[in-house]
Amino acid sequence: MNPLLALFAANLGEDDANRTATIGDSLYVCFGNDPAVLKITCVPQGSGEVKVTFQTTHPEHGPIDSVSFTQTRSQDFSAALERLEAYQSIWFF
Repeated sequence: MNPLLALFAANLGEDDANRTATIGDSLYVCFGNDPAVLKITCVPQGSGEVKVTFQTTHPEHGPIDSVSFTQTRSQDFSAALERLEAYQSIWFF
Protein backbone atom coordinates (compact mmCIF):
# COMPACT_ATOMS: atom_id res chain seq x y z
CA MET A 1 0.00 0.00 0.00
CA ASN A 2 1.14 3.52 -0.75
CA PRO A 3 2.56 5.00 2.49
CA LEU A 4 0.52 8.20 2.13
CA LEU A 5 -2.67 6.19 1.58
CA ALA A 6 -1.83 4.12 4.68
CA LEU A 7 -1.59 7.34 6.73
CA PHE A 8 -4.98 8.50 5.46
CA ALA A 9 -6.46 5.07 6.28
CA ALA A 10 -5.03 5.12 9.80
CA ASN A 11 -6.28 8.66 10.41
CA LEU A 12 -9.80 8.07 9.07
CA GLY A 13 -10.12 4.62 10.62
CA GLU A 14 -9.76 5.99 14.16
CA ASP A 15 -13.48 6.78 14.37
CA ASP A 16 -15.51 3.59 14.88
CA ALA A 17 -18.42 5.12 12.93
CA ASN A 18 -16.28 5.31 9.78
CA ARG A 19 -15.98 2.35 7.45
CA THR A 20 -12.90 2.17 5.23
CA ALA A 21 -11.76 -0.11 2.44
CA THR A 22 -8.58 0.01 0.36
CA ILE A 23 -8.52 -1.16 -3.25
CA GLY A 24 -5.33 -0.60 -5.21
CA ASP A 25 -4.28 3.06 -4.98
CA SER A 26 -7.65 4.14 -3.53
CA LEU A 27 -9.16 4.38 -0.06
CA TYR A 28 -12.95 4.45 0.23
CA VAL A 29 -14.51 5.99 3.34
CA CYS A 30 -18.12 6.03 4.56
CA PHE A 31 -18.85 8.40 7.44
CA GLY A 32 -21.50 7.04 9.80
CA ASN A 33 -24.88 6.78 8.06
CA ASP A 34 -24.02 9.26 5.29
CA PRO A 35 -24.70 7.55 1.94
CA ALA A 36 -21.96 9.54 0.20
CA VAL A 37 -18.52 7.97 -0.18
CA LEU A 38 -15.17 9.72 -0.04
CA LYS A 39 -12.61 8.18 -2.38
CA ILE A 40 -8.97 9.12 -1.78
CA THR A 41 -6.59 8.12 -4.54
CA CYS A 42 -2.80 8.40 -4.18
CA VAL A 43 -0.82 7.83 -7.36
CA PRO A 44 2.99 8.01 -7.16
CA GLN A 45 4.55 10.45 -9.61
CA GLY A 46 8.21 10.95 -10.38
CA SER A 47 10.83 12.05 -7.85
CA GLY A 48 8.97 11.35 -4.61
CA GLU A 49 5.74 13.14 -5.47
CA VAL A 50 2.26 11.70 -5.04
CA LYS A 51 -0.85 12.98 -6.79
CA VAL A 52 -3.69 12.94 -4.26
CA THR A 53 -7.32 13.12 -5.36
CA PHE A 54 -10.35 13.44 -3.08
CA GLN A 55 -13.65 12.54 -4.75
CA THR A 56 -17.15 12.55 -3.28
CA THR A 57 -19.66 10.14 -4.80
CA HIS A 58 -23.31 9.78 -3.87
CA PRO A 59 -25.10 6.50 -4.69
CA GLU A 60 -28.10 8.31 -6.21
CA HIS A 61 -26.29 11.19 -7.93
CA GLY A 62 -22.90 9.74 -8.90
CA PRO A 63 -19.68 11.79 -8.61
CA ILE A 64 -20.38 15.15 -6.98
CA ASP A 65 -17.00 16.84 -6.58
CA SER A 66 -13.28 16.17 -6.74
CA VAL A 67 -10.08 18.00 -5.99
CA SER A 68 -6.45 17.06 -6.59
CA PHE A 69 -3.08 18.22 -5.33
CA THR A 70 0.51 17.04 -5.42
CA GLN A 71 2.10 16.00 -2.15
CA THR A 72 5.88 16.25 -2.25
CA ARG A 73 8.35 14.37 -0.10
CA SER A 74 9.44 17.62 1.55
CA GLN A 75 5.89 18.39 2.75
CA ASP A 76 4.75 17.14 6.11
CA PHE A 77 1.72 14.81 6.15
CA SER A 78 -0.11 17.42 8.23
CA ALA A 79 -0.43 19.54 5.07
CA ALA A 80 -2.36 16.71 3.38
CA LEU A 81 -4.51 16.25 6.49
CA GLU A 82 -5.37 19.96 6.50
CA ARG A 83 -6.58 19.67 2.91
CA LEU A 84 -8.58 16.57 3.80
CA GLU A 85 -10.20 18.31 6.76
CA ALA A 86 -11.13 21.30 4.59
CA TYR A 87 -12.65 19.02 1.96
CA GLN A 88 -14.55 17.02 4.58
CA SER A 89 -15.93 20.19 6.16
CA ILE A 90 -17.54 21.10 2.83
CA TRP A 91 -19.08 17.73 1.94
CA PHE A 92 -19.44 15.67 5.10
CA PHE A 93 -19.67 17.73 8.30
